[in-house]
Amino acid sequence: GALRCHEHTSKLGEWSLTPRQIELVEKSGFGFLRKIPAISLDNPLISALVERWRKETNTFHFTVGEMTVTLQDVALLLGLAIDGKPVIGITHTTCAAVCEKLLGKAPDSNYASGGMVKLSWLKEYFSHCTKDSPKEEVEQCTRAYLLYLVGSTIFSTTTGNKVPVMYLPLFDNFEECGTYAWGAAALAFLYRALGNACVKSQSTICGCLTLLQVYYVLPLLSYLVLQFIMLMGSVS
Repeated sequence: GALRCHEHTSKLGEWSLTPRQIELVEKSGFGFLRKIPAISLDNPLISALVERWRKETNTFHFTVGEMTVTLQDVALLLGLAIDGKPVIGITHTTCAAVCEKLLGKAPDSNYASGGMVKLSWLKEYFSHCTKDSPKEEVEQCTRAYLLYLVGSTIFSTTTGNKVPVMYLPLFDNFEECGTYAWGAAALAFLYRALGNACVKSQSTICGCLTLLQVYYVLPLLSYLVLQFIMLMGSVS
């Protein structure tokens, strides 16, 4: 059967960002990514792509040759930086300390497990920041939004609706955050997700599936448009 696709972009539009928050998101390098609307994922299409993935070469094997998502595709389709510092961090065993430091609030046991926090907790407590909120609160809510954004798009996991808090310290300084190669990290994460999903025993796939679906559909649409133009030219 078709793979279950894990991407949690459907509720991103419910976040209410103030102009100050949008400015911080732009500094962080995610200004374009936040504008990408949620799309309906085609599970059978993505499953068909996964069947043609070879993790030895990180390419799709088609009858016409090999194709793969490149760094240039990530830069053009997601607007993320592909040059800069590597996206690395420390894996946390608990969420309390890092969330308390950078978000001003720690999740209870119902919203956290190990070093991961539920996306629903981030949305419930940080999705509505007022225009007259103090600077510290604005920054905390923006960090929560960025964690929600990457956890629901480029770093979505098969755990359902959770995101590792290991990314949170990277949002401590917004200008420095913009110097990281988030696009390269997103592509590496997608490659690993495809490699895991192409194993016969797997039934789920994660990663930036919007990128994967758009990457495949755009060349197909271009081909169909070209064929239509050629057909109309021959008719006339």
